[in-house]
Amino acid sequence: MISPMVASGFPSLLTINGFVRKHFVHLISLIALLAFLTPGVSQSVRSHRLVYGQLDASGLSLFLMMLSAAIQCGFSAFRNVIARPKPLLVCLAQFFVVLPISCWLLGQVCIPLLGRHLGEPLQIGLDLVILMPVAATASIWVRDTKGDIELLVSLVVITMSLGTLTAPAYLYFMSGLTANSIVIPPFLMLHQLMIGVLLPLIVGIVLNRLLRKRLARIQPYFTLMGSVGLFMAVYLNVGTAAPLLRQFSFQQLAYAMLIVLAVNVANFVLGSAIGRVAGLHRGHQVTCEFSSGMRSNGTALVVGLASFPNSPLVTVPAAIYIIFQHLLASIVKSRLSARFGDGEGPRAAAPHAAAPRAATARAA
Repeated sequence: MISPMVASGFPSLLTINGFVRKHFVHLISLIALLAFLTPGVSQSVRSHRLVYGQLDASGLSLFLMMLSAAIQCGFSAFRNVIARPKPLLVCLAQFFVVLPISCWLLGQVCIPLLGRHLGEPLQIGLDLVILMPVAATASIWVRDTKGDIELLVSLVVITMSLGTLTAPAYLYFMSGLTANSIVIPPFLMLHQLMIGVLLPLIVGIVLNRLLRKRLARIQPYFTLMGSVGLFMAVYLNVGTAAPLLRQFSFQQLAYAMLIVLAVNVANFVLGSAIGRVAGLHRGHQVTCEFSSGMRSNGTALVVGLASFPNSPLVTVPAAIYIIFQHLLASIVKSRLSARFGDGEGPRAAAPHAAAPRAATARAA
């Protein structure tokens, strides 16, 4: 049973969640601006560690987002993802084949447009971004647009496990870089996978099974937890990117922003088109589109800084993509809501009363 004290807090919590949903883009933009103006604070927060040094702020933000998504998932729903693998295979083909080709083609304009000195590192940076795992932050958008959370979580786990490992091979063919040129810290990636993805995934599924009918009553707390994790991730990543962006002229940034925006838009458009052409169901289409357009740019920043310490321009696409993907995601959400007839009113903040059953039905 939920205590009266806890239950009495729900109206205000629903109000907070409703406010966050209504002003999501404004809040993200404000947080990004704040992080850009206070990079020292962001870096100080990122360096702080908890749990005997095993969990930093970035890992905590990822943990909160994944737990918020995973608690809506049941064991049977994941079995359905595997038993009926078409949506998963379509999304993986998009991630490993379609999007790298699209990014490579768009990246060819970098050198003719910007010259080799500026265009070459930007092209490599674009390739690096598109090869990074599906962003865990996509779970917030998929949840709010009533997409298939189980499919999204499966994609995050698979792409985080395989995406960064295959990146050197892809970059060899896309940019002519040898495997030795790409530094992907294996311990860092494994730690991020275990602490930020697998642990909250297991905890969330177990809680989903244990709480059952009581889950709907405490769901607003996990909804707010996921939003806090997303805002924290945006603040930390933009704060890390801010010193890099300040090194370049306005004209350089303007060109870079246009190219990165074109790639990001193309990713969302391809995700939408592939979902429709493949005949995916509503929830699968939503997940397909968001997983196509959103990338783990924090990972791209880490890999870019480690691999190209003397060429900071490589990290610029990831720094810009961090901001654009959420602004575009808000447009995608509005478009999908209008297309599928989902309301955007205050009631959207209500807990998903039948979250486990609905999730299973969507996966089926």
